[in-house]
Amino acid sequence: MNPAALRKLLADVRRRRLTPDEALARLRHMPFEDLGFAKLDHHRALRAGIPEVVLGSGKSP
Repeated sequence: MNPAALRKLLADVRRRRLTPDEALARLRHMPFEDLGFAKLDHHRALRAGIPEVVLGSGKSP
């Protein structure tokens, strides 16, 4: 999530357009992208210091 999107989300909570629980639910799911065949973790590098790496030796997409 970029800073502008986060500011908008927080402003929506402040203006009561979203409840804090709704905002929290959105934040929980934003770092992930579901591709159907894989769920990518785009924020892993921020949490773990290295990006997500997927090894599927011998598997087709």
